[in-house]
Amino acid sequence: MEKKIFWTGMLIVFVLALSVPGFSEEDKIGEVAINTFRTQIRLPPGIEIRFLEKKESPISDFYSVKLLIVYPDKEVPVVVYVDKLGEKVIIGNLFIKGENVNTKEAGPPKPRKIDMGLLEIEKSPFIGNKGAKVTIVEFSNFQCPYCMDSWSKFLGLMKRYPQDFKYIFKHFPFQTQGKTFELSEMAAAAQEVSNEAFWLIHDFFFTKEGQNIANLEKGAVKQKVEQLLKGKGYDLKIFQSALETGRARNRVLEDMALAERFRMTSTPTKIVNGDMIVGLTPDSTLERYLGK
Repeated sequence: MEKKIFWTGMLIVFVLALSVPGFSEEDKIGEVAINTFRTQIRLPPGIEIRFLEKKESPISDFYSVKLLIVYPDKEVPVVVYVDKLGEKVIIGNLFIKGENVNTKEAGPPKPRKIDMGLLEIEKSPFIGNKGAKVTIVEFSNFQCPYCMDSWSKFLGLMKRYPQDFKYIFKHFPFQTQGKTFELSEMAAAAQEVSNEAFWLIHDFFFTKEGQNIANLEKGAVKQKVEQLLKGKGYDLKIFQSALETGRARNRVLEDMALAERFRMTSTPTKIVNGDMIVGLTPDSTLERYLGK
């Protein structure tokens, strides 16, 4: 029975496979698919494209070539069609009898996986249950309104599931100077005092009053932080020494280096049980990790 085949948004590109040097005949089909996709589809700079597999396609004399587009936070599989001579490439959605074959062959996008052991969790402040089912490492900064909103929503989730989450804070102020870095540095200096001292300053910065204070000059912000620490009986000498010796600065720089290593570009960015999630995260997304 004859199949009914429809193309939607198809782009047919003629290429010269033999113009790709250094690859075997077998490799050239995948290389042609990658090069054509990269030149015809607008991708952000630095995005990696990997070849996954090549197989016979529903289109006569064409291969189905599966590629993986690796974004900072997710991996998106796509299928393009390359003729067996490597001269024609079809990019777009292929429908057979009403079914989107392209989407079915490619499969769904997946969050980018990060090895949690590489995140140096033990160096950072945390709250929650050490043996929790879900571990969240969030790269954040104190002048990001989305980070403040993310933290506020997460507190509500922690109240509902106090034993199920462990949350680790990582500094990501983007630049090594300026107001945002100064706030991270002071919070990191508070961490040198204790884990609890860090959360005292962290929670203050993520309040309306704290945001107003954060906009003042550095000396005034430092004075307020010291007032808060002294009010809880913490040793100010440890805080001040962490700032003066650069220990606090180094803590922030270490977190920033991790963010750069994993190509993070925005805050908040979470690593949830190894899955990278960029932006605000609905409760339902995090609850899925609990099997809810």
